[in-house]
Amino acid sequence: MRAVRRKNIDLDRGVLVLRRAVAKDENDELYIKDTKTHQRRHIVLDAVTVDILREHLARLDERADQLKVAVSPEAFVFSTTPDHSEHVKPASVSQRYRRLVARLGIDTELKSLRHYSATELIAGGVDVRTVAGRLGHSGGGVTTLKVYSAWLQEADQRASVALSNRVPARPTSPKSRSEQAKTHPLYPYERIAADFREKILSGSIMDGTALPTIQQIAEATCVSVGTAHRAVALLKDWGVVTQDGKHISAKNADREQ
Repeated sequence: MRAVRRKNIDLDRGVLVLRRAVAKDENDELYIKDTKTHQRRHIVLDAVTVDILREHLARLDERADQLKVAVSPEAFVFSTTPDHSEHVKPASVSQRYRRLVARLGIDTELKSLRHYSATELIAGGVDVRTVAGRLGHSGGGVTTLKVYSAWLQEADQRASVALSNRVPARPTSPKSRSEQAKTHPLYPYERIAADFREKILSGSIMDGTALPTIQQIAEATCVSVGTAHRAVALLKDWGVVTQDGKHISAKNADREQ
């Protein structure tokens, strides 16, 4: 931001264009150079930042008018000279930031803002290519993936949870045919068993009462012996009868409520 000029900010569109950066040569002299990736970056600004920059530039214009100096479109956005013809020194920015965070009681440093921005964007679900573009990482996000892999994995886990919450609930498994037969009997043996079960659970057939034999059940219900046998087997599966040889007895000690 030290090399940003007024012409690089379009407040109406809310866009900042990063073209240049401040660097030091071998003699520790400051100079303006291309960005590290030698590419122009367009950063979309949020409404709050746009308002802050409008107020900041308005103050600069007011001060310039009072000092009767002209401010060029080439003027730097941040400067200590009246006409903003010189950029601020990196050391002065770091010093002011240290004083600010000390006053607020925050243990951090200026370069951490870049890291904070990246992690917050990732945590907010912004895709890697967009984050890489705002950070100035080249390679379509390869560097971003390497540096912020832990945060990306965490964000991916949150995305998985968020997606699962959007998916309709998994339908419950249908009841087994045996369970359905208790209330919705379809076949003759199921209807016979359901009828006996209702009588046993309601107390019409008392606990321990002997039931007809399989042969008698078949004759009384006009079904085959095999069908009657299946009915008794279903009753045993439901736990409402016991069988000892040919003797079948009602069992409603565990009567359902």
